[in-house]
Amino acid sequence: MPAGADPSSGSLLGASTQQRLDLASAALKLRGEQVSARIVFFNPEQQTNAELDAITQSVIAELHAIRDVRQSQHPDAAPSTADFEIDLIAVLRKSLELVLDPRRGSFLKLKLDLLSRRFTKLFFAFALGLGASSEELSSRIVTTPEQALYTAVLRNHQRIRADLRALRFEHPDHHDQALERLSRWERDLQASYLSQRAPELGRLLPIVVEVFTEFFRDAFRANVGEFCWAVVRESNVSRAGDPLKGMPRVGPRAFPRFRESFEKHFLEYLVLNVQEPLVTRLNAAQESLRPETLIFVSDPRVFSEACAVMCDGFYEHLRSEGLLDLPPNWSRDSLDG
Repeated sequence: MPAGADPSSGSLLGASTQQRLDLASAALKLRGEQVSARIVFFNPEQQTNAELDAITQSVIAELHAIRDVRQSQHPDAAPSTADFEIDLIAVLRKSLELVLDPRRGSFLKLKLDLLSRRFTKLFFAFALGLGASSEELSSRIVTTPEQALYTAVLRNHQRIRADLRALRFEHPDHHDQALERLSRWERDLQASYLSQRAPELGRLLPIVVEVFTEFFRDAFRANVGEFCWAVVRESNVSRAGDPLKGMPRVGPRAFPRFRESFEKHFLEYLVLNVQEPLVTRLNAAQESLRPETLIFVSDPRVFSEACAVMCDGFYEHLRSEGLLDLPPNWSRDSLDG
């Protein structure tokens, strides 16, 4: 399938950097709406590695030693903003590097398993056209009779029900029975159509998981220091320094600014480094995929879900390490659904 920058072609392969940044911005907006509606995060049972934990403690000890020297030289001087910023960047970097280390155990695997479930739900919702406009549905190429029937019924969902209400029934319960039969028929059409799309999902999902795995294990982890520097500097959380027992951390009042910057840079880096290799591999797949499937992997909702799963997991990890103090309304909930 020829690739192009126009999403209607089924691919964003060859899209400009600005187009990818626009995609990241759209995903960030969706993530913001999600957080505003219901703030949740996933809390897996995290295995620890004694060797890596020792490294973390070593870094913390070094920071304590540096601080002790400063305090001995200037006992009455409060830690400067610059000192707090440097310390915070250092501990954030080390903590994220460790949690993304393949030797650490469960964190990345649990997150990728959760992403697989989320992507599956998104794929089927996208295939069913849930939330899509009538124009978008009509622009899709119909490849099966089941898809044609389902799309026609979906586009006329409200009209059919309005027609049923306008009819004169001998018995009132006949209206309810007609609605029930219509709903059952719609569900049967959905199930039949989705069963046809399931094999394509089976080809799509392993490639998606593979690309995301490589990104988090290699590219993101290798550049997490630069990422932490950008987040701390841009969010300016160091000016709201809230150290706990001499250790740098992000307090609940600074968390909203921290989260906004964290997720902005995360999504930009994710889209810039994942979207093109993902589409490239899908285009190179042995069995061709439908055009709308390639449009799906460029949908902002895909990256917004990835942000929700991964960033919420990062926040919980940083909280468990004592580096992040989540606000009280950051409710604990599971994203298994």
